[in-house]
Amino acid sequence: MKLGRRELLGVGVASTATIALAACAAEPEVTQSESETTSAQPTTPSGDLLLGPASEVMVGSGNKYKIDEMLTILVTQPKAGEYRGFSATCTHSGCIVQGVRDGEIACGCHGARFDQETGAVISGPAKTALGRITIELRGEDLFAIL
Repeated sequence: MKLGRRELLGVGVASTATIALAACAAEPEVTQSESETTSAQPTTPSGDLLLGPASEVMVGSGNKYKIDEMLTILVTQPKAGEYRGFSATCTHSGCIVQGVRDGEIACGCHGARFDQETGAVISGPAKTALGRITIELRGEDLFAIL
């Protein structure tokens, strides 16, 4: 049996397509060492964390400090020398709040408002207060206690 050019070309294309499909369908074997697995896990910082100078937070205002991908801290100063700390993640939909506006912590995503002294909800759609974080003034610096 003698194959013509068209038949030979057809067999070649079909063989190449079959090999390519088989390669795509095969699941690659992935292995990780124990150290790679543990280091890939996100960790929450803990202990005393230096945020910065207290002068960055004006009275009646607030300042955000991004700690890592999972935590941003909002520090407010509702009255001179009184610092409050909150998770800057809105409890409604997980957006990072904008900051303090008109004496309230404002979330720009859906309009939620929180009290700058307590983190309590002033107006929705959020129904839960912002998470509290202890803030200490040491000398001229602010520390978050996590």
